[in-house]
Amino acid sequence: MDKKKILVVEDDSDLLDLVSRKLSQIGFEVIGLATGQGAMDYLRAQKPDLMILDILLPDIDGITILNELINFEGTKNIPVIIFSNLDQRGSFEQVSAVGNFEYLIKAKTDLNDLASKVKEKLGLN
Repeated sequence: MDKKKILVVEDDSDLLDLVSRKLSQIGFEVIGLATGQGAMDYLRAQKPDLMILDILLPDIDGITILNELINFEGTKNIPVIIFSNLDQRGSFEQVSAVGNFEYLIKAKTDLNDLASKVKEKLGLN
């Protein structure tokens, strides 16, 4: 069976490394990107099985990426886990307005919980 591809979009290089290593250890192929533009370029060329997306990125924010994602036939069904430290109500509402996405707060979620949520979203539990 092919490894499931997980696109992780996170501008904190240490956190990107930790998440990538954790997901790789449990058998996923991880593509780690630090910018929204990098994610957009990747999504135009490839289709990951799931995306983990930060909201605050140095160029294109995660909400814009979500809007682009759901407006293209080839990407609109990719499961997305928002992984952000934005825990204000407005952030949740913005994400909810775009679609039904899982929203995890970085500071309140350990890597094992994130890995479990990835498996759940992919139907691997």
